[in-house]
Amino acid sequence: MTPLKQCLFSLLICFALLPSAQALPVPNLYVAEVLVTSTRAAELKAGTTAGLLQVLFKVSGKMDVESSDLIRNALLDPVTFLTQYGYESTNKMLLVDDRQVPAQLLTLHFDPGAVTRLLRQAHFPVWGRHRPSLLVWLAVSDAGGRRLLLEEDAHALLLSLVDQAKLRGLPLLFPLLDLEDNSQISIAEIWGAFLDRIDRVSVRYNPDAILTGRLLQDNNGKWIGRWSYRIATDWQSAVAGSFSSDELIRGMVNQLANELAARYALDSSRGEITLTVEGVTGIAAYADLTQYLKTLSPVSYSAVVALQEDRVEFELQTEGQYEQLVEIIELGGRLVLLNQDPLNSRLFYRWTN
Repeated sequence: MTPLKQCLFSLLICFALLPSAQALPVPNLYVAEVLVTSTRAAELKAGTTAGLLQVLFKVSGKMDVESSDLIRNALLDPVTFLTQYGYESTNKMLLVDDRQVPAQLLTLHFDPGAVTRLLRQAHFPVWGRHRPSLLVWLAVSDAGGRRLLLEEDAHALLLSLVDQAKLRGLPLLFPLLDLEDNSQISIAEIWGAFLDRIDRVSVRYNPDAILTGRLLQDNNGKWIGRWSYRIATDWQSAVAGSFSSDELIRGMVNQLANELAARYALDSSRGEITLTVEGVTGIAAYADLTQYLKTLSPVSYSAVVALQEDRVEFELQTEGQYEQLVEIIELGGRLVLLNQDPLNSRLFYRWTN
C-alpha cells in the first residue's frame, strides 16, 4: 500500500469516530412547544402527549401517525420519550371555561433515538434533519392593500406561515425584494402567477423548492388562496377558501409538506449501494468527502473499498429507497451525478469540493 493510501485509510478511521452532522439541519426537530395554563401534573402529561404527537408529525412527515396502535399506546405514556422540559411566561391567553387565562409556554425535548425507533416499529418513515429549502413568494391583498409578504413583516398571515412551517419542519427562504429582484419581477406578476418569471428570479436564491401564490380577503371577510409550488421541475397548483386565514395557511403548508415528505422521508427498507466518486484530489478532499457522506440521512454506514488516483469507491449501507439517496445528494450540491446503475445499486459522482 502506498504512503498516500496508508494515510487515507488512517484518516478514514479518525473520521469514523467523529459525530455525524447534517449539512442542512432543521433546528429543534425533536423539540415541541405547547401552550398550557399551569404547571400541574395533569397539564404536563396532556402537554407532553400533544408535544410528542407534534414531534412525530414533524419527524415522519405524516399526519396520520395516530392510525397506528403502537403509536396510540405510546401516546398514553409520553413521558418515557421525554428528556427535559421547561416553562416560560407568555403574553398569550387561553380560553378555559369561557374565560381568558394567561398561557405559559411548555418546551419539551424528546429522545431522538426513542422517537425514531417508535416510528420504525410502527412502519412510518423517518425524515432526517437534511431537508429541502423552500423559497416563498406570496402576495396578499386585504384592507391594507396588495403587497408581498417578506421575512421581517408582522402580518398575521406571515406569522401563521412561519409557525406552520416550523410545526412541519420546513426551512423557509424569503426574497430580499431588493433592486435586483424588483428589476426582474413585479408584485403584479407574482399575483398573476407568471411562473417562468418566478423561476428566473428565484435562481439567485438557489432553492430546492418554490412556493408562490396570492391570498385575497373579500368583502365578506373570506380568504381565497391560489398557489403554485415546484419541487422538482414541474409546477403544481391549488386553490382553497376559508374564513380563517390560519386554516387556509395550514392547508397550503400541509399539502406541500406532505409531498416533500413523500419524496424525501425514508422508509424502513435497507440496502447496500456502491458509490464511486471522481475528482478526490488530495487528503483534504478525501477527508471532506468522507465527512460529507456521514451527513446524508440515508447513509447509516460507509466504508472505503478501493482507491485509485483521484477516484474513491465506497460501500454504503442505506435506509430508504435508492432514488431517495440520489435526490438527497442532489439537495446537497457537493456531488455531481455522472452515471447511475439502479439494477446493480451503483452510483457514479464527481466531487466538487
